Amino acid sequence: MSEVSLQHGMTRQMAVSHSMQTGMQILQASALELRQIIRQALETNPMLDELPDASPEALEDGPDGDAWNEREDGWNEFTAEGRLSGDAAARRDFMYESVVAPESLKTHLMDQAQHSALTGRARDALFLLIDALDERGFLTESPQELEEQGCFSMRDMEEALAALREMDPPGVGAANLRDSLLIQLEQRGLKRSLAFRLVKRCWRELAAHKYEEAARLLDVEPGAVAAALEVIRSLTPDPGGAYAPGGNPHLLPDVIVEEGPSGVLEVILTSEYLPRLSMNERYMELMAEGSGSRELRQYLRRAFREGQELLRALDMRQETVLRLARVIVQRQEDFFRSGPSRLKAMGMEEVAEEMGVHVSTVSRACRDKYLLCRWGMKELRSFFSAGVPSEGGVSRDGAASGAVAAGAVQELMRRLIAEEDSSKPLSDAGLAAALREKGVNIARRTVAKYREQMKILPASLRRGI
Repeated sequence: MSEVSLQHGMTRQMAVSHSMQTGMQILQASALELRQIIRQALETNPMLDELPDASPEALEDGPDGDAWNEREDGWNEFTAEGRLSGDAAARRDFMYESVVAPESLKTHLMDQAQHSALTGRARDALFLLIDALDERGFLTESPQELEEQGCFSMRDMEEALAALREMDPPGVGAANLRDSLLIQLEQRGLKRSLAFRLVKRCWRELAAHKYEEAARLLDVEPGAVAAALEVIRSLTPDPGGAYAPGGNPHLLPDVIVEEGPSGVLEVILTSEYLPRLSMNERYMELMAEGSGSRELRQYLRRAFREGQELLRALDMRQETVLRLARVIVQRQEDFFRSGPSRLKAMGMEEVAEEMGVHVSTVSRACRDKYLLCRWGMKELRSFFSAGVPSEGGVSRDGAASGAVAAGAVQELMRRLIAEEDSSKPLSDAGLAAALREKGVNIARRTVAKYREQMKILPASLRRGI
């Protein structure tokens, strides 16, 4: 009897684990990835049917009348919000149907991970590391933080990290640019080269273009440093650049923010790109009647369970993304009304607390999700920033007036650089001083970091451009 109970408990635990995995996969999927997941489910699960497109009026007062509102699979809970009608919906449908989803960096790495020699917990840790990469291919969290989050041993994390850093494209899994360049050089078999030593030991000198000082520190000729620099320049600063969402001109927004007639900011969930699903009535009847072979009944029950898991996960995903977008709009109202310079510092922890969810849920809900507003297409993750100490935020004329986010500082830096004298461009120290005059207290090294993130050349290379 105890053996039967144990087996039942293990089966239930596996079902819960599978349901959680489905929920996490759906929540962190991008719009295009989600559409592919649903299409694949329709092809492989006979219990799922795709409902025909219908207008909002048909959804409310269609042939089935109130039957639509009585669906128990949760699908109608979120597809009704943000639905367009008429020509606008037709144009959007044409755009969605015309988009061919490019392979994402994570998909590319997941495919390689599937064929990895790793097993057990180390293999699970590898998938966790891939999930923690940003669009450049850099780790957004340290292995130590991920170790605690996933309850992995440090040995599992080290094995997984070593495997990740051997994958294509070269340089993925790094903590920063310097780390990525070292990985790329090592993959080329250049770990003993002067280029590797320059990056490892003279990074500050390279960043400051103090090549003679680097040559002196390594006791080599300046000509040898120049040759090594050519090798370093042949490396890529963005390992995941070829797979970045910005490379796809047809990004699909998950939500749209627009100002309503009364001036209120409206958050609209875009669900038109998603096929509408229902459970197949014929197979439901077969399962209820208990007809057919034992194997058929088991297969239908499994398909039914997986179909319900998918519908619940879809429902939860859309609800979570919509709630998250509404909190972002509420907290960043100045940004949506006045522009990027009014972006405020905001942490995921405070948003998670307001939503009543774990911070990891907010992190997954932000991943590869986009918001369309009057200021263009914005990734949800871009609204989160630890902030920069200042006398206030950045006002419309560029002066500080409250807690300021990194994005607002970058926007101000972009303005200062656009207005600088090209014959005497502002150095990083000069930019820091100019920012202090506007009430934003920021260190020179932080200015350099933001400038690199914006892919703006240093002053020595902007002169005369």
